[in-house]
Amino acid sequence: MKSLSMTALAVLGSLVLINLVGLTKFGRIDVTSDKMYTLSQASKDTLSTLEDPVTITAYFTEDLPPQFAGQARYVRDLLQEYRAASKGKLSFEFIDPSKQETDEDKKTKREVKQDIFGRQFRDQTSIEKELAQNGIQPIEVRVFSEDQNQTRRVYHGIVLRYGEKKEVIPAITDVRGLEYNVTTMLRRLTRTRTPVIGILQGHEEPKLEENYRRIQGLFSQLYEVRPITLDTKDRIEDTVDGLIVLGPKTALKETELKAIDQFIMKGKSVAFFVDALQVNLKDLQQSEANPGLAPLLATYGITLSDGLVADVSSATVNMEERRGFMNLQVPVPYPFIPMVRRLENGSPVSEGLGQVTFPFTTAVTAVPPAGATALVLAKSSAKSWMEKKPFNIDARREWQSENVQFTGPYSLAVQVTGKLKSHYAAEANTSPATAGASPILAESVGESHIAVFGSATIVADSFAQQGNQMLALNLADWMVLDPALLSMRNRGMAQAQLKPEISEGTRNLTKFGNALGVPLLFVLFGLLRWRMREGRRAAVTV
Repeated sequence: MKSLSMTALAVLGSLVLINLVGLTKFGRIDVTSDKMYTLSQASKDTLSTLEDPVTITAYFTEDLPPQFAGQARYVRDLLQEYRAASKGKLSFEFIDPSKQETDEDKKTKREVKQDIFGRQFRDQTSIEKELAQNGIQPIEVRVFSEDQNQTRRVYHGIVLRYGEKKEVIPAITDVRGLEYNVTTMLRRLTRTRTPVIGILQGHEEPKLEENYRRIQGLFSQLYEVRPITLDTKDRIEDTVDGLIVLGPKTALKETELKAIDQFIMKGKSVAFFVDALQVNLKDLQQSEANPGLAPLLATYGITLSDGLVADVSSATVNMEERRGFMNLQVPVPYPFIPMVRRLENGSPVSEGLGQVTFPFTTAVTAVPPAGATALVLAKSSAKSWMEKKPFNIDARREWQSENVQFTGPYSLAVQVTGKLKSHYAAEANTSPATAGASPILAESVGESHIAVFGSATIVADSFAQQGNQMLALNLADWMVLDPALLSMRNRGMAQAQLKPEISEGTRNLTKFGNALGVPLLFVLFGLLRWRMREGRRAAVTV
């Protein structure tokens, strides 16, 4: 008994010591597959380059239910890791706005008024006004208190300050991607120049301000988005870091192709979104696109098909149907908008992403030339096929009466990276340099990046759901930033899925095993323990 007491005291003392150490020391073990709770190398590199102090103020309301308190705990842990990695350059504080209220603020909160319509409201307190000026906005949450469901206005935002500049996250509702957001803000605060992404214009492309406002807005948060017209220019300015060729309908001139080629030869990045046809989504009227990019892309080992990929794994479109005396909108599968459930791994552009639509897409293949590597970013499913011209994209096609042969999967997007030969290499070797003109480069002076998508509509406003937006943002980061930074954004986005080829029996066994297996094991363990005790009791009795 004395030995047992000493052991209990030793365990209790160890626990007390561990808690005392925990008050001053910080650490945690990350067992997630993508290490989403571990500070990435990109964040550590950003913090190591800080020259002046950074202050982060986190405004979090306390005394909230566990699901909201857990977010505050995650933010605190993350900021502790930032502080440790910054070697004293970054500091943070947590503030509960309700505890900063003065007596006058509390009086203001009690004074409820009514407008001319009888709606209740109250004036903002001084703390609320200050937070609003800093860009921090309250969010409404439902909490269970005093046997009642109540709605509370709470704060879950942070402000980063670097000298006289600041960045704000108004409200944190999801901690996934928070590290990416904070590190990106730190880079914006400390950078001396904003990267420039050019978007080629002048070839009857869909208008940016009408068709691509959402993606343009997302890009503008991180980069300068600059329309590029090459009618009277033989080169692209050196201040442009990356170029996007977005759905040209008419052919590019030879001088424009040469300007793009030489831009790539300078070690810059270009993303091509090339349509096989352009479709008016309101009436599905189609018009052929002929940008004339095939010979240029072939030099880099990239080939575009002239067909249209259709896929059983697809999005749906709403069709109007007559039901009795009513017209109803009925969703029907539309194979000309393939839905890629999970993009290919291996590239930071696509890794971890899924649920991306590729509307009216053609197939893209890549055989990299010597000195370069190629990766497939997305594929259609095995139950896909290629439609030939003339395209019948009628949403009311009777698929039951058609004999479709599955020939997929097809690659829908590719990237090529490395040292590349110029499409105009022969001209570079034979043409003398002209006074005032830029010399023609026969091969890239650095590592170039090229990405080709078989659809420009993939980033249009009509299809700008989360997966498509994340893919576009990843692509922009890959073109002009450290790939380690964009790989951080994908952490926590991947969804663990059962393999589609699992049989129905195995699927049911897994499902019911998870639901009933563990309780059954506990019952068997209890029975075994009971039988063992009964056996020992019987032995003692004898």
